[in-house]
Amino acid sequence: MLLRGATLIHLDPPRVERADVRVEGGCIAQVAAGLVANPGEAVHDFTGRWLMPGLVCAHTHLYSALACGMPLPAEAPTSFADMLAKVWWKLDVALDLESVEVSALVGGVGALKAGVTTLVDHHASPNAIAGSLEAIDGALGTLGLRRILCYEVSDRGGPERASAGLKAHEALLAQAGEGARAVMVGAHANFTLSDDTLRAVGHLARSAGVGVHIHVAEAHDDAALTGEDLVERMARLGALTEGSILAHCVHLRSDALRRIADAGAWITHQPRSNQNNGVGYAPVGDFPPTTALGTDGIGADMFAELQAGWFRAQEGSVPWTPDRWLFSLTSGARMASQKLGVDLGHIRPGAAADILVLNPPPGPPIRDESVAATMIFRLSAAAVQHVIVGGRYRVWDGCVVDVDEGRINERARSTAQAIWERMT
Repeated sequence: MLLRGATLIHLDPPRVERADVRVEGGCIAQVAAGLVANPGEAVHDFTGRWLMPGLVCAHTHLYSALACGMPLPAEAPTSFADMLAKVWWKLDVALDLESVEVSALVGGVGALKAGVTTLVDHHASPNAIAGSLEAIDGALGTLGLRRILCYEVSDRGGPERASAGLKAHEALLAQAGEGARAVMVGAHANFTLSDDTLRAVGHLARSAGVGVHIHVAEAHDDAALTGEDLVERMARLGALTEGSILAHCVHLRSDALRRIADAGAWITHQPRSNQNNGVGYAPVGDFPPTTALGTDGIGADMFAELQAGWFRAQEGSVPWTPDRWLFSLTSGARMASQKLGVDLGHIRPGAAADILVLNPPPGPPIRDESVAATMIFRLSAAAVQHVIVGGRYRVWDGCVVDVDEGRINERARSTAQAIWERMT
């Protein structure tokens, strides 16, 4: 198909261009002004619209998609560990395979409508471990989303569940993802992992040639309950592998952050989740260039996450410019490109045809030097009109195509109620 007449908003590096885009075989074939339609080629006139690469959410928890409105604990949590015990660990043990699938569908629909075309998920369902990654994979595949999956291995349910968590990765690790799916080896956090289990996580990741996806220093509890420098422990046990994702890193010193970067691992920053959980403000000013933005399960709206990161940094006197914040957003595409083996985050020949069509709000003309500020101060998920993933429309006029959203909503209502009843 030929996308004609739009303004292209390049994010990496930021640049504005008036050009047509030809899509063939799921990839971008040509980008140039005045392209002539080929015989039989579908032509879509997007004059007045903006085209932008699809966005990546670099760390999320789709299993929390049905948590909005769930019963609050009778006693308010007094610490992050208390929050886990009273809220999130009650939720994940209440999940069955049906609710895992429905959560992925609901979270995936929300992601697509917010312009996210790739999700990096970190999953837990201790009473439904076997088959859980396949359920998520099937749900996101139905929606047409690219995905990077893992199961968060933990010892909090005993050695049998830890072993089952490791085993949950094996089937999908052995299958080709064809640019749409990749698998990492997940782990919850240092303080819920024995030496033997964390060592096994690292061994499986190295054997499969993938990274480890783990929470690190999200709260003071992680280091306090582990009793050891977290990054040193991961290195000692073989779990600080190239391509790993260390989520949060709120309470790490600059030397630990440098060690993560030197290992070729990624850090993800989730400003809204950190504020919501009251875990403190991450040392963003010391974070390396290999830092990407995620949501930690608070939806998948990367426009909102980018804006929250900017405002929190302003309050904390972090000297990051709008361009530096935009770089952290686009780092998710660089990370996902490595893992999926496709070129994401760009509108250029050879890149995957993951494209957002935006209906821009009224305002001044956008220029090369104003792209980052436009992303932070002017755009929101409300501007997303159409979403293309792999050369196919997955959202048209704000509605997800080829799925029955009404049916998903019906399943979500009944499934959420069943989860909440099991939590009490």
